[in-house]
Amino acid sequence: MATYDLLVEDAYTVEHDDVVDIAIEDGVIREIAPEIDGAERVIDAEGNFVSPGLIDCHMHIDKSFAAAGERVPKGNDETFLFDRIARQEREYFDQASIEEIRENATRDVQMAVAAGSTYLRSHVTVDAEIRGTDNMEAAVGARERTADIADLQLVPAGRDELTSEGLETLHEAIEMGADAPIRDPVLLGGSDPASGNNDIERSFETWFEVAEEHDVDIDLHIQDGGTLGIYTLERLMAHMRRVGYQDRVTASHSFALAHIPDWRVEEVLSEAAELGLKFVTCYQSTRSEMPVKTMLTMKDVILGHGTDNDRDFVFAQGNADSVEALFVEMNKLHGDRTFVEDYRWFESNEGMAALWDMITYQGARVLGIEDEYGIEEGNPANLVVFDEPSPQWTIISGGTREYVLKDGAVVAEDGELLPEYRVVD
Repeated sequence: MATYDLLVEDAYTVEHDDVVDIAIEDGVIREIAPEIDGAERVIDAEGNFVSPGLIDCHMHIDKSFAAAGERVPKGNDETFLFDRIARQEREYFDQASIEEIRENATRDVQMAVAAGSTYLRSHVTVDAEIRGTDNMEAAVGARERTADIADLQLVPAGRDELTSEGLETLHEAIEMGADAPIRDPVLLGGSDPASGNNDIERSFETWFEVAEEHDVDIDLHIQDGGTLGIYTLERLMAHMRRVGYQDRVTASHSFALAHIPDWRVEEVLSEAAELGLKFVTCYQSTRSEMPVKTMLTMKDVILGHGTDNDRDFVFAQGNADSVEALFVEMNKLHGDRTFVEDYRWFESNEGMAALWDMITYQGARVLGIEDEYGIEEGNPANLVVFDEPSPQWTIISGGTREYVLKDGAVVAEDGELLPEYRVVD
């Protein structure tokens, strides 16, 4: 007689550093033991690696697939220039309907889940002049369509929030996400208070005021480099202290950390750890000089990872694949012999394990779900069964995602979403 709904047997997990059976009932992990009998369905992991559902901390689903539809990626003939990106973004958003953006966003979520990511966070552009809250409406619709395969946090990010019209639009977008039937968290986003808004203090004052009013967390693009970027991070932390927003802010990208000496990095990161400021880096844009090893090994520093843009006018090559992303990160962070002991550290077993932590447990801390994340009894049964014996070999080989489980249901097999969970093709 069946005792459990589903049993994943002979699974190697980093949580237990051993081969175990994982019993699931009503979407929850009920028992973990060396040997368990009795289930309606059994998945044999064959001693291979089983991970908690992967975490993609930074996406842009409202832009995804904007470059698709032609023989070669649209808008990809010029080099990466911000004026070119802005022009193509405006052209796309001027022409695309809400339904088209919703379909592309849904497709992006499906692609991420098929690649093993069951927890996602996406930024969404809101702009009073261009589309108002249309993109947020599309993203909320995509979240509702994919609620049975992924948990999706949305981060509406204004482009003109220092104007009265833009500020009103940002408020509306947050309320739209918060009032939707699917109540995964909504945050407040924004970009570059210095080079984007030309007013660091007013930007931070506005963002924190809006966040406090709606009682939402904050995730900002901090993309200015050098001393300007470090000063921006310092002012961000000062505003966190001012309003008591400890543990509620994420700084995405933070390229400036690649441009300062080690002693200064440790000063900034020590203050960030004290305040609970979280960081996210993305493989497509991680600087090779980024102090990723320091961030992953320094006590209480939180660093998650995102796949950023997928097949759009910013990056045409994205596949929403966190494992693929780690392979790229491993090579970008290779270093050279001037690094001495850090040279090729990310290619070591320890280094690859640290990278894996970014798309699992570090990511859970960024998303604020650490209390319910991981392969432990009582947690949601969100799992990925790989065809490789460890995280290290999974990164090296690109490991087939043999099964992806969301709340105990198998939603993808062999890297493909099952037809019953595919909303769009």
